[in-house]
Amino acid sequence: MPVNDAILAEAVKIYKVLSNMNRIKILYFLENHEANVSSIVDHVQLSQPIVSHQLAILYHYQLVTRHKRGKHVYYCLDDPHILEMVDAMLGHVSHEIKGEPHHD
Repeated sequence: MPVNDAILAEAVKIYKVLSNMNRIKILYFLENHEANVSSIVDHVQLSQPIVSHQLAILYHYQLVTRHKRGKHVYYCLDDPHILEMVDAMLGHVSHEIKGEPHHD
């Protein structure tokens, strides 16, 4: 895929979204199932307003989807590939911390 400035600008926006630890925790929690805000709050140990704000950002950038069931809104990971990218970064960080080379 050819890379142009518009694509790079969008990628930078996504990296900025992923620069928040709470958002990454939420994405990992949603990796294999959908959950309502209360379940996410319990899992990530953050207040409901903080979780709702982070979910709104993740939804805006199409990293999570949502649907209403009764009085509850349920969220799920929209694109599992985003966590592959995070996993790759965590692998890089792990090598950096241990002072190991980055080859397989």
